[in-house]
Amino acid sequence: MNQKIFTNVVLVSASQKEVRGILLNPQFLSKWVPEITTVTTQENQKFIINRASEAFNQHELITIVQEANSINYQSTEGKVEYQIIFTVNEENEHCTIQEDVYLSPETNVHLPLKLLAPIAKHAFNTNLNNLALLIEQTASLAQ
Repeated sequence: MNQKIFTNVVLVSASQKEVRGILLNPQFLSKWVPEITTVTTQENQKFIINRASEAFNQHELITIVQEANSINYQSTEGKVEYQIIFTVNEENEHCTIQEDVYLSPETNVHLPLKLLAPIAKHAFNTNLNNLALLIEQTASLAQ
């Protein structure tokens, strides 16, 4: 069972369809996660990402699974295996995007989770805010 390590939430002025469209398209990843240099699409909603800067996962395989009101990113083949569940709720032309991050029990990061969690939470929150900006810019261009 994966262990939840943190949650981040952001509000965007966009529809659920617009949010899901960006989250389901791996080619947008490098636009909201700046350290990602390449995204190589595989089959069956899988893609390989590479990062330029030092990170726990310099290279990893991400699988996207679409659920009723969430989109799940499952990371494997890196030093740290994790899952991000993006829950998208729409209300009055706005969406909240909740990001829940889970760590695989097999992952051995050589750091206590107590130390790792706040650092990771901040980094993921920065990327989530980048995602919100990208979604709003893309949504305003579509209007």
